Amino acid sequence: MKPILFDTHTHFNFNAFRGDWEETINRTLKKGVWFVNVGAEAKTSRRAVDIAKKYPEGVYAAVGLHPIHTYDDIFEEEVKGEKVKFKTKAEEFNGEHLVGLIESSEKVVAVGEIGLDYFHIKKFPSKLNKKLKAKQAEVFAAQIKLAAKCDKPIIIHCRPSKDYDAYREILEILKDVNSYGCKNVKNCGIVHCFQANAEILEEFLRMGFHVGYNGVITFTDQYNELVKVTPLERIVLETDSPWLAPVPLRGKRNESIYVEYVAGRIAELKGTDFDNVAKITTENAMKALDLI
Repeated sequence: MKPILFDTHTHFNFNAFRGDWEETINRTLKKGVWFVNVGAEAKTSRRAVDIAKKYPEGVYAAVGLHPIHTYDDIFEEEVKGEKVKFKTKAEEFNGEHLVGLIESSEKVVAVGEIGLDYFHIKKFPSKLNKKLKAKQAEVFAAQIKLAAKCDKPIIIHCRPSKDYDAYREILEILKDVNSYGCKNVKNCGIVHCFQANAEILEEFLRMGFHVGYNGVITFTDQYNELVKVTPLERIVLETDSPWLAPVPLRGKRNESIYVEYVAGRIAELKGTDFDNVAKITTENAMKALDLI
């Protein structure tokens, strides 16, 4: 069986699906949607792998240490009416643990989500702020090297702040870490929830990355032009569920089956039909994750 749509970024391995993840996954696969459960730290990475092992096809895992899990914090914010609140506990990067997860199953298709997140650390005093930034960069670089060693693509998380251009810093780190042989679209990876500009977009495309768009593009026009200038052959779909449910499902728990609304919006912005977007973005996802 081949997928109809491919959600390259979801979190059925998170607590939001603790009570019904099996039912949700079965419903998702029945609709012809394949997906990657993306880890954020050791626990959710392990859970992503364990879940993927239960299914013969269509369910994959990514493992990694998210930048916001490199320090202790309480996150509380509102995104277009959607309230998000959770707590993180600092976790030391453990390369051996991640390599063990990767080697435990061929269903592990990427290292991620990894990167830089400067949006929240602006609230900390300047000295601590710099320390947290440096820690994120250190862990990101280490995971890029680990991905290269294991011959896996990476899934990049990036969230800049008003004062810090995290996208530009990620590009610089990628260029500095020469051991990551990002030479073509098959061994690079995905820039998750892309929200930068056309100049940054071009640099990621030149390096060989695919770009992920999710429900955000359905409830704001801010990224219309960015989607239009992104080659369809380099776009992958994602939900980032349980968050960022697309229009017309704002306020509900997001799921991978709702990725169809993202595909529909891209078709609208690109002036093409849904089936074409579904076909090409699914092929892109399979290529980016080395599944074909």
